[in-house]
Amino acid sequence: MRSAAERSKQLRNAVLVSAISLIPAGIAAAILCLCLKLAPALVILISALIFVIALAVLLILWKKTDLIRSILYYLYKVRHPEGSRKYFCPCCNRSLSGFADMRYYDDTERFDPARFKKQRQDVICPFCYSAPRQRILACWAEKNTDLLRRSEILYFAPEYSMMKWFRRNKIKVTTADLYDKRADLKLDITKIDLPDESYDMVIANHVLEHVSSYEAALSELRRILKPDGTMIVSFPIDPDLDTVKEQETGNAEERIRLFGQNDHVRVFGKDSEDIISSSGFSVSIIDVSDTPDPYLPVTGPADYDSNNIFICRRTET
Repeated sequence: MRSAAERSKQLRNAVLVSAISLIPAGIAAAILCLCLKLAPALVILISALIFVIALAVLLILWKKTDLIRSILYYLYKVRHPEGSRKYFCPCCNRSLSGFADMRYYDDTERFDPARFKKQRQDVICPFCYSAPRQRILACWAEKNTDLLRRSEILYFAPEYSMMKWFRRNKIKVTTADLYDKRADLKLDITKIDLPDESYDMVIANHVLEHVSSYEAALSELRRILKPDGTMIVSFPIDPDLDTVKEQETGNAEERIRLFGQNDHVRVFGKDSEDIISSSGFSVSIIDVSDTPDPYLPVTGPADYDSNNIFICRRTET
């Protein structure tokens, strides 16, 4: 379900595309009127045809997200000379004058604004929309490309920014999602329809807060991992909670109040590492102190975005 903010943004984009399409149609109409002296009805017909063609071309380009973003980045570099671009997104490989504030706190249909108030908001890449957790993961991946290249990887709910990194580094990834038709496999993470020990590595960033049972998901992720396989996982962690907080509710407003977001059904606490360990993993956390300064900041934008990324090895019981 699209929020009001999303619907408004899409409407603005559609109006903008349509307005841009009117430019060549208007120019063509002026030329026809001045030079060819055609009948007004014919001028209107030709102008309408040009408008439809221009609109169709722009809509096709609009869907070519990577192409549009590349064009926008060239324009961005003109406005922001190299000396002013002191930040860097390792996901899309672009230097930036700064990260963007996406104003999530204004989207009260999806988020609790109070969870954003004391956190730094300029944390999102304006081109691939990477958040701090994706840049932390990309930084780790850059140091472990050999491991990634020799691994069979299954990525649940793949993030656009990280898939940019994988494609650029020519690392094959199988994607999985229960609802996204673009994914390679349609899978329920709490009941994965795959044989035991199928993959060397599984990735599930900010997935466990959405599913019916995080215990079942962790059990299934361990089951499909090969012996000594790697699980990379992250999820919202409330620094004020000792343990996970969850409550069954079908009310979106109640989920926002309890968990900060309308599509979250739980938030984790300080014992997150112990929870993962008890599911049959040895656990380490990516040391964010190693993150290069241009990638910073590494927390936010919400207070549950501590951005701890757990690197977990399957252990044998």
